[in-house]
Amino acid sequence: MFDAEIRMDDLRRLIPRMRAALNRATELTALEVWGNLMEFSPQDHGRLAGSWKLQKRNARFYTVGTNVEYALVQNYGSGPYTIYPRRAQALRFEVNGEVVFAKKVNHPGIKPKRFIERSIAAAERRIDDFVEQALREVKLI
Repeated sequence: MFDAEIRMDDLRRLIPRMRAALNRATELTALEVWGNLMEFSPQDHGRLAGSWKLQKRNARFYTVGTNVEYALVQNYGSGPYTIYPRRAQALRFEVNGEVVFAKKVNHPGIKPKRFIERSIAAAERRIDDFVEQALREVKLI
């Protein structure tokens, strides 16, 4: 059996370091989610992957977001839909190197990519690492 005595002064000195470790572990987790979103986002043009912004709201609250309007459709997918021209009389695109014009296109829909969920899950798997790193940084271990 191991006996230990903890005095109130010991706790008072420990609390700020524990708070600092918690804040740092939260920051490391937020940075990981942000990095994962940039890595796991669809990379066709890189617009979405490069658009993620990390914002610190307070010591233990961060938000990650994007202003790219198709982010949620890429993540959750969509059912079939029809594309119509907005500023012209016809749509113009290429198929097998041939230019095609069409009044409308019936799109089959978009399969869900679930990159947001994968980004969060990958960060969650590393939380123990982040806590350990934070505890080392504030010299609690």
